[in-house]
Amino acid sequence: TDLSAAYSMGWEDRGTFVYEQLNRQAEESQARVLKYLDARGVTYKPFWISNAILVESTNSNTLNGLLNFTEIETLQSISQVMLMVPEFLPNEMVSTETGGVTRNLQRINADEVWGLGYSGTGMIVGSIDTGVRYTHESLVNQYRGNQGVSYDHHYDWWDAVNGRNAPYDDNSHGTHITGTMVGDDGGSNRIGVAPGAEWIACKGMDAYGSGSGDTLLECAQFMLAPTDLNGKNPNPNLRPHVVNNSWGSCDDPPIDWFEVAIDAWQAAGIYPVFANGNASNCGYPEPPGLDTVTYPARLHQVTAVGSTGNDDGTYAFHSNWGPTDDPDTTNPNGYPSIKPQVVAPGVLILSAVNQSDSSYALGTGTSMSAPHVAGLVALLWQASPSLRGNYAATESLIQNKAVAITYATGNGDEGPGNVPNHATGWGEIDALAAVLAIHVDFDQSVFLPIIVH
Repeated sequence: TDLSAAYSMGWEDRGTFVYEQLNRQAEESQARVLKYLDARGVTYKPFWISNAILVESTNSNTLNGLLNFTEIETLQSISQVMLMVPEFLPNEMVSTETGGVTRNLQRINADEVWGLGYSGTGMIVGSIDTGVRYTHESLVNQYRGNQGVSYDHHYDWWDAVNGRNAPYDDNSHGTHITGTMVGDDGGSNRIGVAPGAEWIACKGMDAYGSGSGDTLLECAQFMLAPTDLNGKNPNPNLRPHVVNNSWGSCDDPPIDWFEVAIDAWQAAGIYPVFANGNASNCGYPEPPGLDTVTYPARLHQVTAVGSTGNDDGTYAFHSNWGPTDDPDTTNPNGYPSIKPQVVAPGVLILSAVNQSDSSYALGTGTSMSAPHVAGLVALLWQASPSLRGNYAATESLIQNKAVAITYATGNGDEGPGNVPNHATGWGEIDALAAVLAIHVDFDQSVFLPIIVH
């Protein structure tokens, strides 16, 4: 589907156009196939975001019949993915957090950005993960479904795994990463990069940290056009500005099944952030070595995020390396095979967990790093409305203002002095430097950004 016209539209028109074009294309091109499946009593689930149909079970005769449809590009098994599973330690291990702001946030200067008046206010962040404990003290006030005296979960929550109508988290992973994006209890626990932003969530991963292509496509679709709790009345105007994805596959998929969905996000102005992957999850040594970045983080049109230590700015050995086999044609900046794009703290990160409304734990992994970048996007897009929906300009700003970390991976295609490189990309994110690179003329009714490279 040609979505190029979306890039010149305003936020609301852009989302509506992308949804309507994709939905129309899917309805027209899937019609004959769905009629065939209906006639055979087959259970299926169609997706408009990637023009795909999940067939839950069938027999060989039906399968062979599908081979005769020229409009079908490919038949394949359902892809399986996993969380970038971290190691959690209880928060009793923490003795050095000071001033209510965690060390990782101080490391990237997020607290100094708040002092400038930018906390992500007006921005919506999305989480595709194991869910969220929405009543947690650090997350409840940032939940978009919080109406003050009650909750309305329509358009703010979708459960593609178990079909429950209120947010929950049966793993802790999703609660932890949402906390790193926006968490703040209004007191001593300031754990989120963009505490002024709101969050919505889709549960695409089960209690064991496993997900499948259909649940994740269902979540991708919900993020582009959130629905009510019956899955009806989609409204793309309620989509988030940035979506964090701390999951992936160590194995090469049969085709890039999620790439079309990411293209749709970008056309709608949604910024895609993915964790680069952990060595232990994939059975790699530490450090993992070249060509270990997971899918979909390796895709050219996403910002992949690796890890540094909590507060020392050094490469964390659990973090997977590039290069990617999908060269960047969207925003190469002279180095199209570099992965990750940037790194962020990912060792012993304090955030919320699901045990109670006041439970916290330390987590280590690229899962913990990625939401730092998602939160940073919210800060930047509050500071500069004209950046909103501009993936290339935003990613370039984040990269150019990152603190370089030299690391020799030996691949031979990296920058001068090994910056950028395939272990730490362009460096560790610096929220203050990125925001200060946007000069705002407060005498104007519209913010005018000047991006300084």
